[in-house]
Amino acid sequence: MSMFGWFGIFADLIGIVGGIYAFFAWYRIRSLQKDIAEDRKSKNNQIEVKLRLIDGKAEIQLPVELRREELTRAELLGRIGMMPMKEKGKRFSIAYLSEREFLRKLYQLAISNKVSELIIPCSTEELEQFDITPIFFDVK
Repeated sequence: MSMFGWFGIFADLIGIVGGIYAFFAWYRIRSLQKDIAEDRKSKNNQIEVKLRLIDGKAEIQLPVELRREELTRAELLGRIGMMPMKEKGKRFSIAYLSEREFLRKLYQLAISNKVSELIIPCSTEELEQFDITPIFFDVK
């Protein structure tokens, strides 16, 4: 066989291997695009945030739901801080928000696609510090 014959066979092999590689690269990119689309959809899911009495007899739902993407410690504390207080100018205090379990729940919400609410347990005194009106909050 001449040198040009071997060259042709070699070129054909390169073409076949290149085609197979291109197919697998296309398949992988398509899979990644689906994952990215699902991730974007998940980040837009609404998370309800509720302040609930430890005994479960009453709860306050924050008036505006947060998107999963917005759910950070700072954003959540800011939203709770915007709630009207009975004592004007006073800052709210909820012990659970400084516990390790609270941060774990925030992390779980960030990575989960299924959980759609955050329950913050409160004592009666912690819940009563807010000026709750039925116009703005769902009170059970």
